[in-house]
Amino acid sequence: MASLPPGLVWLASYPKSGNTWMRVLLANLLANGDRPQNINALPEEEHLISRWRFADETLIEPDLLSQKEMASLRRAQADYVAATVTKAFVCKTHERFGEEVLGRSARCAIYLVRDPRDTAISMSHHMGVSLDETITRMTDPAAHTGTPLQIRTRIGDWAGHVGAWTDQDVLPVLTVRYEDLRTDTAASLSRVVAFLGGEATEAQIQRAVGYSGLEELQRQEEARGFRERLAHQKRFFRSGLVGEWRDVLTESQLSVVEQHGLKVMKRWGYSRALDDQG
Repeated sequence: MASLPPGLVWLASYPKSGNTWMRVLLANLLANGDRPQNINALPEEEHLISRWRFADETLIEPDLLSQKEMASLRRAQADYVAATVTKAFVCKTHERFGEEVLGRSARCAIYLVRDPRDTAISMSHHMGVSLDETITRMTDPAAHTGTPLQIRTRIGDWAGHVGAWTDQDVLPVLTVRYEDLRTDTAASLSRVVAFLGGEATEAQIQRAVGYSGLEELQRQEEARGFRERLAHQKRFFRSGLVGEWRDVLTESQLSVVEQHGLKVMKRWGYSRALDDQG
């Protein structure tokens, strides 16, 4: 049976960069089942930003706290969870890295990075807003997110988010490009398992990949819906395409994205100059 060592692992990404897909892959790998995992039954405890969990573990209502107090208690909560968890706890987050909020006690982090030009399209569909509004948000260092069920968290801008996670030296981090995950899912998943110090056979990896394909996720969503789909969305699991930006973004939109994050884009293999080199 596939397994991972105990401990808190951040599964981090800028929104719409493959985080949910990686959650499904790991869920199918660790379940060792004879059928795909129900996408509506992924572990609830993956979220440390849920308001109910924060209130339950700190015995304080989040709305009563200042931002400084929230940050301090969230750091304490994360360190407490990291110190007491007795199994592998792969915790999804879209928050920009900051030890003053996320603590220093997690074992490590898996960071998913995706071409921001494709991320912009996916986010636009996800949020139900225009591409221009999405790109403005992706270039805003002060961007936050939060819902009635989730604590307000800082996302920040795309380039700053990538740098904050991949350049920090608090936690060991493995960066996985979404494009590589699409090209060779099994190889990327094997890298993740090896980095985490886990165990999985090739057959177990291949089975998890087969159970987690986009067609399977879309089939389940079509049949039973997906609890993380927003009210305005036709579907959560859309195309997952790589390079869709070529047919969708205008030259003006591309210019804004590149002016904001070209240095980081080049580092991770995303720029039109690199594209032209083939």
